[in-house]
Amino acid sequence: MQKWLVGVGVPILAAVAVAGSLLGILALRSPAPTIEVRPRDPVPTEVPTMYVHVDGAVAAPGVYALAGGARVFDAVDAAGGATDDADVTQLNLAARVSDGQKLVIPSQRPAVTTAQPEGADAKLEPTDATSRINVNTASQRVLESLPGIGPVTAGRVIQYRQANGPFTRIEQLRDARLVNAATFERIKSLIAVE
Repeated sequence: MQKWLVGVGVPILAAVAVAGSLLGILALRSPAPTIEVRPRDPVPTEVPTMYVHVDGAVAAPGVYALAGGARVFDAVDAAGGATDDADVTQLNLAARVSDGQKLVIPSQRPAVTTAQPEGADAKLEPTDATSRINVNTASQRVLESLPGIGPVTAGRVIQYRQANGPFTRIEQLRDARLVNAATFERIKSLIAVE
């Protein structure tokens, strides 16, 4: 067997060594494959749709589908734009809207007062049921014209109606503790919900 290994095995081992060396030399001489770098095609991302209820001083109040990331001004535009009596200074037009939000655009309608004799205390007195202040659309300034309602309370009323929708009855102001019982008694004949 040793003779066979010496006679046949050594030449085979020598041939394998020579072939390996040749392959190594060829591998070193051949250029490396080039790598091509291509930019990735952008993957389209789905933009979520939000539904926002736009109400108040806009041309066409209603529920509108808006793209995700929409702003208050987008919602106002979707509702046909603000009306001439809209008070958009009370809004942050750049604020983002959220799905299911109700956005009430306030009106500039001034509070209705009757003429007072000179020297009389100035009070807000409605002349009839239609001249009452609608707490669902009144601006901050109009709400502040009510006796006992200051900037903080007016702001809480607006925040409450934006978060919970329009008031269905005036007693909700008292029930939701937006005004105390004494203030409610002073303003109940001056306000309405429409």
